Amino acid sequence: MRLKKNEQNTSRDTKNPTSDTANSIPKQARKFVFSGNYGDLLTLDFASRITRLAPTNAKKLNTSKGMLGEVLRYYWDNGWEGANGNSTPTRKNAKINTPTFVQIKWVDGEADMESFLNFIEPEEHPALVKITDVGETAYWHTQKNQLEVYYNGVSFTLQVDISNEPSINKEKTIALARLIITEKLKY
Repeated sequence: MRLKKNEQNTSRDTKNPTSDTANSIPKQARKFVFSGNYGDLLTLDFASRITRLAPTNAKKLNTSKGMLGEVLRYYWDNGWEGANGNSTPTRKNAKINTPTFVQIKWVDGEADMESFLNFIEPEEHPALVKITDVGETAYWHTQKNQLEVYYNGVSFTLQVDISNEPSINKEKTIALARLIITEKLKY
């Protein structure tokens, strides 16, 4: 459309997120819109940054894609040396090569705080420990070694497994949650 010299185009491009309309929405009112693709939250770049392993060596596993129980996992076969606790008694302490992995599951892009708390039931599960300074609320599951996170209408479960030391895995999982929130969910 051509405009005369003194006319202004007052229409707004609502499909373009950088349009004046999108920029006029206060940051607090903006919300991440989850497309249903778990890769929108957990990228290979994020997994590589957390594990400090080359993205070219990673493998991707996306089980039950598009289903309620979907899991997106990035893993590296050349992981760390772990103890095999499921072997026979004579081989109980045998060392095995354990893959390193980073995964996200149970993403809900339309969550609210009440539904999140109903889903994880912190009062019913003493294995859940509240973690401060991660999202609006987060709980570490001490038995499953995973983090349940809620932030700005999105809830998800994360797990990073890179070591025999549970404290290292917990630290890396929390760092991943903060990375996702800062770079994907926070405006």
